Amino acid sequence: MSLSIKEKVKAITKLLFEPKVFYKFISFRAFGYIMETGWLPSFKSGKPVDFNLEPIPWFTYAAIDFLKGKLNKNLSVLELGSGNSTFFFSERVADITSLEHSKVWYQEILNKIPSNVELIFTGSNTAEEYLKPISKTDKKFDIIIIDSIFRNECLVECLNYLTDQGIIIFDDTERNEYLEGIEFAVKEGFKKLDFSGIAPGIFFRKCTTIFYKEDNCFNI
Repeated sequence: MSLSIKEKVKAITKLLFEPKVFYKFISFRAFGYIMETGWLPSFKSGKPVDFNLEPIPWFTYAAIDFLKGKLNKNLSVLELGSGNSTFFFSERVADITSLEHSKVWYQEILNKIPSNVELIFTGSNTAEEYLKPISKTDKKFDIIIIDSIFRNECLVECLNYLTDQGIIIFDDTERNEYLEGIEFAVKEGFKKLDFSGIAPGIFFRKCTTIFYKEDNCFNI
């Protein structure tokens, strides 16, 4: 969960008035990691990018590294909540259907998306309205990314659109508000793989979770 302003000020003050701690923080090893992951440009721009300023998801770095070794051009993706993740996945999978409820953000990236992405503007009053664009399709997806509004409800509904070998990527699972969705997935027979740590431009611990069954497209 994000730190409050008071907690952030306290943390910065602690660094400034404890020289040894501050020195360790900016030492070559710590600074090197921040640089090589692209954490610093992500922090400055407010958008998740890697060292080469290429777009990446706002997942934990551990999750991003894991996904780079698992994604391939045979996979079809349903993304709930578009962003830099849309561009990241589009380069590594066959196709993406991405739902976006923010009109501003939808218009921001609409003309930038590659040809293998279908970006759909959708309503946001209820989970049913949000998922309406895919409720009439028979298509199923190998990967479903849940990083949007109504996450618990979306997890429940989206099982109808997941292939037998499909996996679910659920971001920010460190938040108590998503415990309901996590528990539902486990009851449905999914195993979970948690990737906890820092994320692009963020210096608090968060978690990205992959839900999967024994026979899955990632072979995990």
